Amino acid sequence: MNRSTRLLVALGATILLALGLVSPVATATAAPTPTATSTDRDLVEIPAKAAFERAVSPSECGSTLLDSYVDGLIADWTPEQLRFAAAHLNVLTSVPTYDALFFGTTGDPDYALESHEHQLQNTFRDLRRFWDIESADIQLMAMHGDVLLDADRIAATLTAMVATRQIAPLTPAQIQREAETVATFMQAQGDFYDDPFWTLNAFAFSGEDETDPFLKALPDKLVFGDGILEAYDAIGLGDVGPRVIMAHEFAHHVQFELGAFDTGPSDPAAATRRTELMADAMASYYGTHKKGLALNKKRVTDALLSFYTVGDCSFASPGHHGTPLQRERAAAWGAELAAAAQPRSYVLPAATFIEQFEAALPRIIAGS
Repeated sequence: MNRSTRLLVALGATILLALGLVSPVATATAAPTPTATSTDRDLVEIPAKAAFERAVSPSECGSTLLDSYVDGLIADWTPEQLRFAAAHLNVLTSVPTYDALFFGTTGDPDYALESHEHQLQNTFRDLRRFWDIESADIQLMAMHGDVLLDADRIAATLTAMVATRQIAPLTPAQIQREAETVATFMQAQGDFYDDPFWTLNAFAFSGEDETDPFLKALPDKLVFGDGILEAYDAIGLGDVGPRVIMAHEFAHHVQFELGAFDTGPSDPAAATRRTELMADAMASYYGTHKKGLALNKKRVTDALLSFYTVGDCSFASPGHHGTPLQRERAAAWGAELAAAAQPRSYVLPAATFIEQFEAALPRIIAGS
């Protein structure tokens, strides 16, 4: 998921109250200060927020594997945990993400890959050879839920989020109080801090076009949450899913390098659909290519469609990734392009791939 997506306002306890799912009774875990709410300038799309909203207020769209998986996670929470999650959703889902983005570095054990480490490292090396872009500066790392146990790390992350306008302004005192509230609650809830929900994401980041000095100085990153890796294992795609999602996220770095985010439609929803469908096609091209993963096309498509379905039915949303059929067609187009390679080992230059995809995009969208 890419840094240019602007999506998802945090779901607060007031929404649950309006839905009648939580009684309006104050609890000992409620924050005594305003909770952190997101702005319209999200650097990283966090699909768990939207999935939580769909879980408590079902969408008219059909259920996805992400929705079903999230429903199962939430069903295991206690009423107290559900109330706390609703009241502090933005902190609980954003802090693991932005902690890794702002402070994570390769080699720091706090951000080391654990689950699927060798699989991801090997795929990362292969992708750097496969696509002809400068990629030596990309750092690969993980985000973990244990950051939610540490009030100092939470406070540092919230401070940086306020400074970069990822959340609405909070005073230092409010930040410290919120950090201590979250850490204290999590420390008393056993392994709740490690719930896959808090890290159910993977994303690519480049600060090259950012104007904020702090963001611009951040290294290029690929970040994988423990939660999304655990989710792929749970649905039986652990052998394929992490590698294909790695390919999708690496495709965003190809787009960063070649300026693909700087061209295309001016409408935010159409622009995101274009770059996401392009990343799907690039992931499928790599996933099925003889010099790539050489996987079965259906397994690649299944892995792509399992979770990256944010905005599928929200056609005007800045987070619209394309409908499932459009995404299937994008993946099929990439796989067919790989199958047509002559010789079979030939890999298209990334710029040529993007040029051919741009020509095919109207047909992929329309289905003609």
